[in-house]
Amino acid sequence: MAVVAATETSRKRRARRKRSRTTLRPSRIGVDHRVEADDASSRFPRPGKTLAALTASALALTGIAGSAGADVPIQEAKAAAAFSYYREDNLSPGKFSTSANAGSRERFEVFTTQFRFDLPLTERMDVGVDFIYEKMSGASPWYVLPDANNGKPLQVMSGATIEDQRYELSADVDYFIERGKNTGSAGFSKENDYLSINFGVARERGYNDRNTTITLAAAFAYDWLEPTDPGFSLARPSSGEKWSLDLSASLAQILSRASTMSLSVNYKHLDGYLGDPYKAITQLGVPADIDTILPDIRPDQKDRVSLLARYRHHYERIAGSLHADYRFYSDDWGVTSHTVEVAWYQNFMEWLTITPSVRWYSQGKADFYDTVLPVGKIPKNHSSDYRLSPYGAVSYKIKAEVEFVDLWQFDAPSWLQALGVTDGMDLIASVSYQRYYSDGALSIVTVSESDEAPGLLRFRVFAFSLAGRF
Repeated sequence: MAVVAATETSRKRRARRKRSRTTLRPSRIGVDHRVEADDASSRFPRPGKTLAALTASALALTGIAGSAGADVPIQEAKAAAAFSYYREDNLSPGKFSTSANAGSRERFEVFTTQFRFDLPLTERMDVGVDFIYEKMSGASPWYVLPDANNGKPLQVMSGATIEDQRYELSADVDYFIERGKNTGSAGFSKENDYLSINFGVARERGYNDRNTTITLAAAFAYDWLEPTDPGFSLARPSSGEKWSLDLSASLAQILSRASTMSLSVNYKHLDGYLGDPYKAITQLGVPADIDTILPDIRPDQKDRVSLLARYRHHYERIAGSLHADYRFYSDDWGVTSHTVEVAWYQNFMEWLTITPSVRWYSQGKADFYDTVLPVGKIPKNHSSDYRLSPYGAVSYKIKAEVEFVDLWQFDAPSWLQALGVTDGMDLIASVSYQRYYSDGALSIVTVSESDEAPGLLRFRVFAFSLAGRF
């Protein structure tokens, strides 16, 4: 009888853990971290911020689509760690300026380490803590010069290798009620030249027997910037500040036993210094060999709206799940973008999941974007930042995840049980590879040779993550 009871307990424990897979996730509430068009101003645009936006999924321990209903408090402590290596392709010689101060063709590489801890506090409350460390080095696109022979835009890179480190610490607390939960979060991010603090709140409620979930969220961030070597260029400001308010609402619906869908809308307002101190733009001179290097100047306000639709369908007979996402983005700088992503989660032997995915992105240019400024009057706002140019991008990713349930059984002492550690440990490990290409020819809008930014990115990401449930 005791053996039967123990077996039944183990089965229930496996089922419960299957439903509560650990995920390393950005804890800032109400922010979509899989965006590109707004990277150039969502924070001060340095390689670390772009990396966070473009490769957040590489650090995630994701599972097959779960319920669209409200969450329940975690009953066990969880810990996870993720490591990734991001490497940008060197700038093509055909797009690199041969001028004396053209800099280096070697672009950025970034090493990222992330830790996530989740602990139950009470029967109705749990807390999660994230820590991220990034170390980056490489050269960055600076400004563009026209080719002396044919006028083709050529990229000038930063004159020396940039080295930087980023530390980010954030925490979120969930308080659960009968039909949902309330969440609060706070965090900060620090680099050599940059500091950001953020706060967020969210309200999630389940309806229709928890088949329908409505979530409202708001987040506020304030950033300070003190560029390194402010005297290096007249185009580089000595300091800058900005703040942002992020509001979002989402509706998630269970359609059947096998399918779910969700719709969300996000509005974000940014105010303050929204330029990039490490970017500049060239104005053609008279005569042609006397050009002027001007600072990157953008509007001091920005409003953006995005719509995101997601669909999940699980095919039980073949133990596979389809994930399909579409995102529309628009801002008052004139940028409009579309993102489509499709992934297939395939289970093997209940402990192995293989996930191939592909993603396509397209955006139009900002109203004030230009590779170089023509002779004549200087416009109020101007930028040659490739992230504001018209372009398209395609990326593919392959991920393998292995889950070991009840890998280690033990009797936890009372002080560990108070922290949510029970009678055993599950282990989840994943490894992934991602490749990204961007080019004007991949956009749905027509991109002329003069508009195509020579500094468009190509990169790859290797990631490994390990998570434990106790």
